[in-house]
Amino acid sequence: MTGLDAILEAIEQDGQRAAQEILSQAREQAEEIRRQGQRDAIRRRGEILEDAPRQARHEAERVRTAAQREQRRILLEARQALIRESIRQAAESLAQLEAADYFAVLLRLAAAHALPQAGEMVLSPRDRERLPADFPGKLQEALPEGASLTISARTEPGIQGGFLLVYGGIEENCTFRALFDAKEEELQDLANRVLFSD
Repeated sequence: MTGLDAILEAIEQDGQRAAQEILSQAREQAEEIRRQGQRDAIRRRGEILEDAPRQARHEAERVRTAAQREQRRILLEARQALIRESIRQAAESLAQLEAADYFAVLLRLAAAHALPQAGEMVLSPRDRERLPADFPGKLQEALPEGASLTISARTEPGIQGGFLLVYGGIEENCTFRALFDAKEEELQDLANRVLFSD
């Protein structure tokens, strides 16, 4: 073997030893990284398992609160629908009263809403046709001092119960619908107390 061959062989052996050493160090580092990853995974798993009951309780509380809120919303909507329906039926039942009772209600409404001046009462075509003969006289008796109303020859087909009071060019809407709308909050409170008092 020549001196050059010996040098080349020595370089090759040194290179292989260095490569083996680098490879061995890389394997040790990889093994340490793997062991550290396992330790981290075990630690994280423990943290997750330890925290899971608290998170589950928190999520259960959140879901329970949301369900209670939704239940209250649904109950409130149902109550409001029932109240609106009760008010609608009350207005409808007024319009469906027997003629004597119906016109007695109109007298009380006129007495409550008439202004102390001359005016006209406009009725629906149906009410105008079934108007009792003594109604105009009873109307004048029921009105407060200074108020005077005559029954208008004009009718208003849109009236579903009640009447309009006309003073010159000004109309006061005394239809059942308008009166119920004006007192909507009071009627809802009353209906709520009657329907849902425990």
